[in-house]
Amino acid sequence: MEIKLVEAFAIIMRAGSLTKAETQTGMPKATLSRLLRKLEEDLGVQLLSRSARTLTPTDAGRALHAHCESLLADMAGRWETARHEVQEMSSGDKGRLRILADNHFTTTFVCHVTRVFLSRHPNIHCELDAAGREDSPRLEDVDCYVCSDPPDLPDVVAKLMGRLTYGLYASPAYVRAHGIPKEPKDLTQHTSVVLRKTVGQGAVVLHSDRTSHPYTTRSIIASNDYWVMKSFCVDGVGIALLPDFFAGPEVKHGSLVPILPEWKPERRRIFCAYRRQKYMAKKLQAFMALLAESAVDMESFNLFVAGAPKNELQ
Repeated sequence: MEIKLVEAFAIIMRAGSLTKAETQTGMPKATLSRLLRKLEEDLGVQLLSRSARTLTPTDAGRALHAHCESLLADMAGRWETARHEVQEMSSGDKGRLRILADNHFTTTFVCHVTRVFLSRHPNIHCELDAAGREDSPRLEDVDCYVCSDPPDLPDVVAKLMGRLTYGLYASPAYVRAHGIPKEPKDLTQHTSVVLRKTVGQGAVVLHSDRTSHPYTTRSIIASNDYWVMKSFCVDGVGIALLPDFFAGPEVKHGSLVPILPEWKPERRRIFCAYRRQKYMAKKLQAFMALLAESAVDMESFNLFVAGAPKNELQ
């Protein structure tokens, strides 16, 4: 049933006549009368007894009127709720934000940005997925993709959020047992914990202020997650190339020390990729602004420390 028929009937019942209803609402009597007849035809009952000057509700009319008023009141309340929710979503204060991130960015950087974002927007539900897994969502199913190599697709835009600096780190126990390499070529004499290479990823080169040298290691274990790498590194398994901000808490704690600090690889770029039409959402704009802000102040984001083993601290 069309809601305008119910509304017209309720208006006539409240006014008591078509003339008063027209005066109160500005809706022509002919329109009100036509809608009333259509409602009676749809229901197959007479709702109002008509005389020259008045309209008197029948028993069916009185029964329907009670239902109509509660129906319209409920609809008005639901509409107000829906309007408020939609306006909140439009303002970026409510809804769902789906984030996809390269696996090496999730626990090191993006999860910390997401935590701060949620503290500022508590009514937004966030979903953060690591890329490269069988159950990872597709780019078209998420709001944005935080990555180092954005996909080359015609409707995808990638904005540079910042750059990560990296350094070599090892535990004090490893240094005591194996010594410190004096230059990059000595790394082949040490065990290393490395990031597993992805398709298309080039060789890593270390640079000093004078020259460059390929990062060649004697790898003992590889992982696609920096938390795993850092845990092995803290445990004394080997030397690892880690984001500087990510290793910072352990350096302050004393469970990691820098190795060859004057040698650094190229800074890794952090992009936020999204489908062009998605950028209209204010929640995505707010998240991307926080990504860019956090890339500048990255040192404050890593709050978790991988503590050294007890025997190393003795």
